[in-house]
Amino acid sequence: MLTLDLPTEPYWLDLPRGVRVEIRPVTTAVMAAAQAAAARKLAAIRAAGEDLDPDMSRGLAFAFLVKALARHAVTAWEGVGDAAGQKLPLSPEAVERLMDLDDIAAAFWDRATAPAAAVTAEGNA
Repeated sequence: MLTLDLPTEPYWLDLPRGVRVEIRPVTTAVMAAAQAAAARKLAAIRAAGEDLDPDMSRGLAFAFLVKALARHAVTAWEGVGDAAGQKLPLSPEAVERLMDLDDIAAAFWDRATAPAAAVTAEGNA
């Protein structure tokens, strides 16, 4: 039997470097919005005539997807500051800059998508 044990309310994720983000649950709608945004960005690069090798294309697609998911899911954060050490206010641009850090982006992806991945794995058992 499939157990639907997905979060329904925002929850906190602990990320590397002392960063915490509160995210809304990664529902089908949130993931679809992120995928659409990432696809548009990659299409724009290709339309601009960029000659991307397959590895760079896959890398950009994933980077754009992680950034878009974070933009759509992150509702609050802690432990993020500017160059002067002041707390940085949450904004879509700042969330994208945070996701430029590889260790943060990888941890965010793994932890944000873990609840749905667990349900999927259970369904395939």
